[in-house]
Amino acid sequence: MKSKDVEVLVMSDREYGEHLNRLFEKVGRGEVHEPHKIVARMAEDIGKILTKERLRLLRIIREKRPGSISELARMLERKESNVYNDLAFLEGVGLLELKEGKNHVKRMPVVDYDALHITVSLTE
Repeated sequence: MKSKDVEVLVMSDREYGEHLNRLFEKVGRGEVHEPHKIVARMAEDIGKILTKERLRLLRIIREKRPGSISELARMLERKESNVYNDLAFLEGVGLLELKEGKNHVKRMPVVDYDALHITVSLTE
């Protein structure tokens, strides 16, 4: 699996609207494959998304490649339910995947990128 980086963009409402318009145009032309981007509406949202524990969780998944959520919870020394909540949130915003494990019962967290790049526009 080839490594990639993820870009986190903080956009104004106007920029966000333009971003969606460009995205819909690409989808209409069948050009949906582009570098992975996550869009936040306010700079404060980045701190809510990338808490210290969630960053630690992403690093452990990337480095140790746990085979299940239970294994990850043990590595982090956290309750499995709390780890699952963070995983579900991070999957929802596109920062990781929960793939089917080897036995088709366990779900395996996957982080397939090396870095997060945060871009904050200073123009409206």
